[in-house]
Amino acid sequence: MSTAAVPAMVQGTFDDLGTALSTVTFVVVDLETTGGSPAECGITEIGAVKVRGGEVLGEFQTLVNPGGPIPAFISVLTGITDAHVVRAPRIEAVLPSLQEFLGEAILVGHNLRFDRSFLDAALTAGGREPLTNRGVDTLALARRLLRAEVPDCKLGTLARAMRLNHQPSHRALDDALATADLLHVELDR
Repeated sequence: MSTAAVPAMVQGTFDDLGTALSTVTFVVVDLETTGGSPAECGITEIGAVKVRGGEVLGEFQTLVNPGGPIPAFISVLTGITDAHVVRAPRIEAVLPSLQEFLGEAILVGHNLRFDRSFLDAALTAGGREPLTNRGVDTLALARRLLRAEVPDCKLGTLARAMRLNHQPSHRALDDALATADLLHVELDR
């Protein structure tokens, strides 16, 4: 048994990892869809916001024609109807500009697995490779960091409880902006 002194543990910072967090580019994405399965449902709207160091660098928003009818309960939830998307581009036409907007940024979403599954399904259906961007899920972070302060970790609940600047509305850009605000709260924690 050694009697050598154990060095004191010091809490590290993100800067200790080699990249200052203020220099990392995040793209927060949110989708509205016709349902929950990327194999059977389509994307109706994409919203994304690019942020670095707490500053919004750009926004991306478009309606998308899902190639089929939007169920009534989805229209009630989102306000997006068949009439809104009939002249909107199909996802195949939107993906190149979305991928350019994403670049190499870290992809962020509230339940990122859902949004990423739809994007990856659309990419592979069009003969493209799935996204390789690293990701951050604000829902998973909320469950670890904020769960004791809120009754649930839904984006709307968190936005109200954390008094975020943007409130989600089940519209893609509004929800992406609220998620970006939430990301900053979580990073501060």
